[in-house]
Amino acid sequence: MSLLDDIQVAATDPSHSLSDLLRKSQILAFRLRHEPFREWVAHELNGYPDDAGLPDYRGSLRGEIKADLAGMFGRAAKNVAVPLTNIPEEVRDRAVQFKFYQGVAMLESLIGDARRTGETRVMSPFSAELAALTPVWQDYQTISMWLEVPIASVVGILDQVRSRALEFVLEIETENPEAGATATKDPPVPLARADAIFNTVIYGGQVALGPGATVSVTPGDLGSLMAYLDAQGVAKEDRAELEAALKADKNRLGQRVKGWLGEMAVKTASFGGGVAENAAGGLIAAAVIRFLGVG
Repeated sequence: MSLLDDIQVAATDPSHSLSDLLRKSQILAFRLRHEPFREWVAHELNGYPDDAGLPDYRGSLRGEIKADLAGMFGRAAKNVAVPLTNIPEEVRDRAVQFKFYQGVAMLESLIGDARRTGETRVMSPFSAELAALTPVWQDYQTISMWLEVPIASVVGILDQVRSRALEFVLEIETENPEAGATATKDPPVPLARADAIFNTVIYGGQVALGPGATVSVTPGDLGSLMAYLDAQGVAKEDRAELEAALKADKNRLGQRVKGWLGEMAVKTASFGGGVAENAAGGLIAAAVIRFLGVG
């Protein structure tokens, strides 16, 4: 059985754990010499760094804020829904974002524990200080407050990982049925084509700029923008200057950001300033536009 066949069996046979599927995918990633797929597999196995840009299926979940309250004369109310209007408007969107950074084994364990105990939700507590400063009912004190999502959301994440890994392998097999069979001198699938497949299948919904050129940036997620620019060879000091420009322009396409894009256009035209030869100025500009959510 070939490696591609082995991965397909692991993806479709319930007796195989998701960790087993991903470890087999690690072998394929090394034989493809495709760093983005290798990194994605490693993150799904071991967990994502706190500053990483998460795939949409992990980072776009919205939860519900709940609280336990205490009133006079021993009165209490538990599991009370907190209206979003009680949360300061400037942090409201971030307050309801539920992000999962854990590796798949930990998420599988979380689901197993929930099934044994009958728990139907996953909770992320807010600080006691924030809870105390957030009134919910008149004449009641907020004792604790948390963000929760259904446990089914975790099941959905694991299903997404399994289905995306399978689809990636099927697409690679279409390009080259012998891909991954053994280590070869040259990548068994051209890296530009592997990039296109990866960005479409794993990070679906990115901005496309022609064959093999997609931008894996999540709107409003600075970590994903910086990770993408790093992968494109944009120097650390240039990324720091962009971050400062975004802050100065309040995450808008202002004069500082436009000036930075102009400077990068010159650098990419001459392949200088630490920018990799394959990092087209259009891709860098598209990444910033994608982050700003104006394109």
